[in-house]
Amino acid sequence: EVNLVTVPAGEASKSMERVTEVCRAMLQAGLDRKSFLVALGGGVVGDLAGFAAAIFQRGIPCVQIPTTIVSQVDRSVGGKTGVNTPEGKNLLGAFHQPRLVLADVATLASLPDREFNEGFAEIIKHAAIRDTGLLTLVEGRDTIRDHLIELVAKNVAIKAAVVEEDERETTGTRALLNFG
Repeated sequence: EVNLVTVPAGEASKSMERVTEVCRAMLQAGLDRKSFLVALGGGVVGDLAGFAAAIFQRGIPCVQIPTTIVSQVDRSVGGKTGVNTPEGKNLLGAFHQPRLVLADVATLASLPDREFNEGFAEIIKHAAIRDTGLLTLVEGRDTIRDHLIELVAKNVAIKAAVVEEDERETTGTRALLNFG
């Protein structure tokens, strides 16, 4: 049985109030520790759902299905979840690795050009810190969409390697991902 919980688009949904609403909806639907949560959406949805999964009945599995470039190459990989407070962004959170990440580049076809292009900041950042060869794949603006599978796969591998070296941000290696 599937229970759908939707949240409004935008950064304002990354709040404890919204986490409470999501967790209460899960409880009201009868979910328990044998349940799992699927996050279908961009970065806000991934952060919110990952955090809700981390705290719901002391942690249930989460499946991430990211639908933006940024969420496919960055947000869905690494297990950092969080919500914002009036004092700052992502100040409440948990490390909660997803059980599965399903990054289907076909979901990117519906993105407006502006949002599609914004995602390449993460790809360029990953190229700068670990693989400058990626830059050749993004130089030909007309052919970027032809290389999406390769770009996403290489970027996920870069992010995963950095996270593997410093999963909980204790050695400073993961700080490389804040470059730019």
